[in-house]
Amino acid sequence: MKHTNTVLTNQVNKVSLEMVGPAGSLPNNGHSDEDEDVRSAPTSMLVLDAKRKSAFLPYRPQSTVLTNLQRGNTEATFCPVEVSLSFHERAGQGEITEEQVTAERARHADIDHKDDHGFTALHWAASYGQLVSVQLLVSAGANVNIMAPDLVSPLLLAAAGGHNEIVRFLLDHGADSTHMDIMGNTALMYAAAGNHPHTCNELLARDLDLSASNENGETAYSLAVQNGAHLAQALLEQYMTGIITAGISL
Repeated sequence: MKHTNTVLTNQVNKVSLEMVGPAGSLPNNGHSDEDEDVRSAPTSMLVLDAKRKSAFLPYRPQSTVLTNLQRGNTEATFCPVEVSLSFHERAGQGEITEEQVTAERARHADIDHKDDHGFTALHWAASYGQLVSVQLLVSAGANVNIMAPDLVSPLLLAAAGGHNEIVRFLLDHGADSTHMDIMGNTALMYAAAGNHPHTCNELLARDLDLSASNENGETAYSLAVQNGAHLAQALLEQYMTGIITAGISL
């Protein structure tokens, strides 16, 4: 298959949700991997097929006013535009309550209803790293394995953003750790390519198969090496060493 040089940055367009491994463990600091100081993190990720819409780039709100308000750069009293967010956007901002979730489910008869781009509120919350939103939605019956375009699951988006606590929560609630998107990429591949070691650790604790490859023949380890994701690479090497050592001792 021919691929172009279309790439994904390690911020995943801010599209963007620690367990013991066989050869060691990472400290559990309660933070997502995007908080790590990884100056060596790659500026590009997985090469994608130009004929397919990138599975790594789901829709995000683009309001400059909203962004400035969130950052505190704009005085709300001087804002000439009234910012109105959809339920999906509020989920992505972590601004939903249990009452709002209940009302939304009653309004649409399905908490998994999709926006105009095919993404559910759970996709939004997982992508933006909003753990409380994810918890509220799953408690209300949201499907943790629901697919967006290009077979993108909430787990893939959480892994891509290095949101290890969300990854753990989704896995605990039945998310498929081996699921592949339309290009054959797994959550572990996303996490490894993005240099998110804690997220890799969460995924490896559930599934130790490091041999899975995407349509381009790339594995999680090869993606970490190719993209200079040194922290993720070191973790994967620990796991591989542990597997080999365990095999020798049998």
